[in-house]
Amino acid sequence: MAPKKKEAANETAQKTTEQEQEQKNILLGTISYTNDEDYENFLSKLDVNQAMFVLIASANYAQAKGLYNLDESELVAKAIKKIKRSSAQAAPADAEPVASEDTKS
Repeated sequence: MAPKKKEAANETAQKTTEQEQEQKNILLGTISYTNDEDYENFLSKLDVNQAMFVLIASANYAQAKGLYNLDESELVAKAIKKIKRSSAQAAPADAEPVASEDTKS
């Protein structure tokens, strides 16, 4: 192999290696991280909303892979809709309840 061709092949191999190192790992088709430290950081700071997102994403991912039968798909879909509706309707935890006319003295 000529020296220029060998050098070009080495550069191509090096670029490929660099691209592979920069690639993100993707979990459940939606959650990505670039290294183990990022992943551990995500896990350590996981809150309730993120946990719900992970569970819903995992159900959607499994469904996309054909892992559920028809009844299971229906059940999971209804459960997800129920969670989404109830979380959208939930009031902020720090909101003060409003006194109604009946409770005023």
